[in-house]
Amino acid sequence: MRVLLTALVPSHLVPMVPLTWALRAAGHQVLVAGDAALVRFAAAAGLDTRLVGAGDTIRQRLTRPGAVRMPDRAAMDRRADGEWDAVGERWRTRLGGYLDDFVRLGRDWEPDLVVTDPVEFGGLIVAGALGVPGVVHRWGPDDFTSPLLRRAKEQLHDLSVSHGAAGFPDPALVVDPSPTSLLPGGDNVPGLLTRYVPYCGTAELPDWAVRRPERPRVLLCLGMWHGRMLAETGELPLGFRHVLDACTAQGLDVLFPIDAEYHPALSGIPSSVKVVDRFPIGPVMRHTAVAVHHGGSGTSMTSFASGVPQLVLPGDKPFLQTTGRLVAESGAGRTLASEPEQHAARLVHEALADLVADERYRTAALGVGAEIAALPGPAELVRTVEGLI
Repeated sequence: MRVLLTALVPSHLVPMVPLTWALRAAGHQVLVAGDAALVRFAAAAGLDTRLVGAGDTIRQRLTRPGAVRMPDRAAMDRRADGEWDAVGERWRTRLGGYLDDFVRLGRDWEPDLVVTDPVEFGGLIVAGALGVPGVVHRWGPDDFTSPLLRRAKEQLHDLSVSHGAAGFPDPALVVDPSPTSLLPGGDNVPGLLTRYVPYCGTAELPDWAVRRPERPRVLLCLGMWHGRMLAETGELPLGFRHVLDACTAQGLDVLFPIDAEYHPALSGIPSSVKVVDRFPIGPVMRHTAVAVHHGGSGTSMTSFASGVPQLVLPGDKPFLQTTGRLVAESGAGRTLASEPEQHAARLVHEALADLVADERYRTAALGVGAEIAALPGPAELVRTVEGLI
């Protein structure tokens, strides 16, 4: 079986990497297609790749953080059809930058199956053009991708037909790498529950990554958007700056992995903070007291799978807010959802102290981790997708 796999951005590929390994271990061929950032990330995971589009493509420009603001869930429900026409035009513009190349690759490589993340609509269009099943692999708990796919069915119908599909196709299977307790509800199409297997890249582990620290360690993770804000302004977001101050006051060590290109923009970092180049967080979770992050599903699900309490300081994007809400509802962490809350030093200090001192958060996190571990893993998922062929 040949599988063509794609994602809008590297972070959306993260939860699919264990599936690609399982497919290859079962004897199947996997090809990851996407823009330059995606193929670099996939190659680092040991996967075969193919660049779709080249240079500074429309796809890359429109998928950079902040380039296209995604409405919150309530706004999606309120949006009139005419407003969705404007959204659809942006989708068509982005896809127009590389869809011809993508479909041509599909016809040349002749996959039996296409796997895509929920918002890389090109994957489903290619599957429809080739007449093969398309599988949507969610990146974690979310409450909006199914409504978006329904809108894509309306907005991308003509574009799909022009590339040889009968219309924008429904997925043959939706994969949900989430336990039941984290499913956010709403009108999402139910997915096939599968185990979330943490993958955050690979590295040669230094001594500090395998040795238990002498003091409780906080793992601080910024998202890509926050990293770029740091590079542009020279300042950490205020909530994360309060976290560093709180760790210093409470005698906690901090591990702060962030791309080396952003290191020159950091200033006034306390001596208790270890700043390292981007590093896979999975191996250090075993010695982590609390994970503090922006609401990204990769960091959150890795924390859940590892039984680590979380403090979520989400941005204003709906999926980040959803992550924070689900962490709080699970009992495995806390969230300061609004900007005023994140800017209040007292609230940040209190939340962090509570998470370190109260064992109920870790007990709840371990419970969610056990639920994740009990779900069918990538090998079982391979057998399911084989059945689609």
